[in-house]
Amino acid sequence: MFAYPWLSSARDEFVEHGHRLAGVVIGLLSITLVLTAWFFDPRRPVRVIAGMIFGAVVCQGMLGGARVLLDQQTLALLHGDFAALVFSLMAILILITSPGWDARSHMTSLVESNRISLVANLVFGCLLGQYVMGGFLRHLRERSEFAWAWMVHPWFAIAVVLVTMLFAFAVRGSSSTHLIRCAYALIGLAIVQSTIGLATWYVKYGLPSWGVVAQQDSLGQIIVCSLHKVVGMLTLMTSVVAVVCCWATKPLQPNRITPDSVGQKMAGVLS
Repeated sequence: MFAYPWLSSARDEFVEHGHRLAGVVIGLLSITLVLTAWFFDPRRPVRVIAGMIFGAVVCQGMLGGARVLLDQQTLALLHGDFAALVFSLMAILILITSPGWDARSHMTSLVESNRISLVANLVFGCLLGQYVMGGFLRHLRERSEFAWAWMVHPWFAIAVVLVTMLFAFAVRGSSSTHLIRCAYALIGLAIVQSTIGLATWYVKYGLPSWGVVAQQDSLGQIIVCSLHKVVGMLTLMTSVVAVVCCWATKPLQPNRITPDSVGQKMAGVLS
């Protein structure tokens, strides 16, 4: 692998082999990460997630190898979608090891916390469905059973933008700065991704009614479509971070009415 004349190879070989070399670097870094976490960080969540990242990177490498050996588009779809899971795990680890994480503010109302969590899960579900449909168009567009994604994926982007706005509306008065940052990031990424999506449609399908014909496999098409994939992964990752933040900022002591608490309050009043 390392003896291959990578720098002097043609465009397709350069990209393909560069992707493999990047996988080697990521694998070595994941080994370093899990060893560092287990030997230098006593926190159990950090160790567990670091181990999950290592396992996910190994699985991703195996999927990539099977994709090359078997040359199947379904494996290409799985390889691309599983990358979002690996990326999200890395983002979670960065989140929980950030300097301000242990000092994060918690919400005071359990009802508000549950409402925001519900909307965050809705955002994640919509983005996950949109990301998978994008994978169908990228890898399985020539199969007739996935032709429905050709129409659903562009229009479903409207639903994604609406639910991200709903999430921002839900957290507007929240005391959690982590949730507010996630909301702003999701709105910005959703708008950028929608814009890139329109550009992707233009470079892939053109505008035949206006006499614009798309040039297949052109450099511009490859760059725009790849950028659409990357920003989609970033948006999905941010929704995962938002769900984690919702779980981690729940009230420390939910307001619950118990017989003991009622008795203590009544005793205080009578005294």
